[in-house]
Amino acid sequence: MSALTIWCFQKSALVCPIMMDTRFSSALQIIITVAVNERNNTRSTSDALAAKLDARPSLVRKLVAPLMQKNILVSSEGYQGGYRLGRPAKAIYLSEIYLAVMPDKKIWATRGDIPAECFISSNMSEWSTKLGKEAEQALLGLLGEKSVEDAISELVTIDGGKCPVGRTMAS
Repeated sequence: MSALTIWCFQKSALVCPIMMDTRFSSALQIIITVAVNERNNTRSTSDALAAKLDARPSLVRKLVAPLMQKNILVSSEGYQGGYRLGRPAKAIYLSEIYLAVMPDKKIWATRGDIPAECFISSNMSEWSTKLGKEAEQALLGLLGEKSVEDAISELVTIDGGKCPVGRTMAS
């Protein structure tokens, strides 16, 4: 184990940000930004989206690739190029975005290297795997009920007019 991993493990009350996977939340922000930009007749380029994420354009392109494969986003090249939604925001569900960018990622990992010394350690891996599958199904169920359009509406409600003029969504 690295010193950082040990430090994060010892600080169990804290969540180590290096261990957290942010692909879904970043992809979600990209999709919502593209949707709002479309409403505002604003282009969504890799550079512009990267600036919103405080990331490199190469990360945006990496996240966008599986979204394009699933027709969630489409792109065009050239002076007027950029990304746009592959279908209406009300027809894109958050579960699709999750599955596109996290196809093989489990909600949590199960340790299989614990010595089987009692009924707990002998069965913990199997039970934890089962519980993880149930949690993932619950997550996908929740995300499957919310569209990108729903997400935009919720963000507008949460914002409550706090966003400075010029940075709001066009009516």
